[in-house]
Amino acid sequence: MADTPVMSQCFLCKRPFQFGPHIYNGRRLTKWDMMVCSRCPERNWDGIVPEKHPDLIPYLRSRGIEVKLNARGWIDWPS
Repeated sequence: MADTPVMSQCFLCKRPFQFGPHIYNGRRLTKWDMMVCSRCPERNWDGIVPEKHPDLIPYLRSRGIEVKLNARGWIDWPS
């Protein structure tokens, strides 16, 4: 069926979110090769706290992505 919701799981909070058709409650972070729900960037607009997401740094490093912490010690969202 063409209007069957396509669900994805947020890499950070692990919650499912709809990602099509017609409703996109998240986005693909192409630089990090992951899907995140809309809530995570909205609620963590000033950075991602590594202690709350312990699997993020190893995941990024496994992909050869340099992890830089901002002044608060958090990870900035990719642009």
